[in-house]
Amino acid sequence: MPADTNFPEADLDGCTVVFDLDGTLVDSAPDLHRALNVVLGEMKLPAVELADVRQSVGLGARRLIERVTAMHGVELEDAELERLTGRYVEVYASDISALSTIFPGVVETLEWLKRCNAKLSVCTNKRTALSRQLLGALGADHYFADIIGADAVANRKPHPDHYRAAVAAAGGEVGRSLMVGDTDADAISAREAGAPVALVEFGYTETAPALLGADAVFSHYHELPEITLRLLRVA
Repeated sequence: MPADTNFPEADLDGCTVVFDLDGTLVDSAPDLHRALNVVLGEMKLPAVELADVRQSVGLGARRLIERVTAMHGVELEDAELERLTGRYVEVYASDISALSTIFPGVVETLEWLKRCNAKLSVCTNKRTALSRQLLGALGADHYFADIIGADAVANRKPHPDHYRAAVAAAGGEVGRSLMVGDTDADAISAREAGAPVALVEFGYTETAPALLGADAVFSHYHELPEITLRLLRVA
């Protein structure tokens, strides 16, 4: 965040801001890429490029494995897909933050939101335990009232129930909440729950964020405070 950026004074008491994790708060693709190529190597399949992983992260580990192996012409039975997903998670979790970094401006923005009395939570299609482990390893878990992974709900993103659960876990109300994400799953989940959506331009999506129907799109976190106040209609 530029040193001369001054965040506005505001009172967000009663408001909830929900964040996606991978591609929104954390650039985790390098570690996901590392783990995936270990698994592909064990399968005697060629490694994939980092760009392929960045476009396939949003729907979770199992779908990532399924999609990338299909790129190599391999169709997996459910049992084998489950085994490979487990192996991938094992490799990933063994050194979860080796190459991952929090995006620029995230910490300053989270600090601002906390100073403004906002409630914060995470709504991610990553498994809950892995999400807690990653944010803990990066020293950012304490900002959030709760972290709701795909395994914590019956219907994960893009279903609106996942977003509703993340808001409720923070003690908030959907009518006074905002989703910050990077993919169509984030946009659909919040929009169908009745909440506004702000998408980052630098996340993990095949479709340009501007085409996903968000209420705002931003390229740096120093833009999010103004967007938050506008979308939550805070004077």
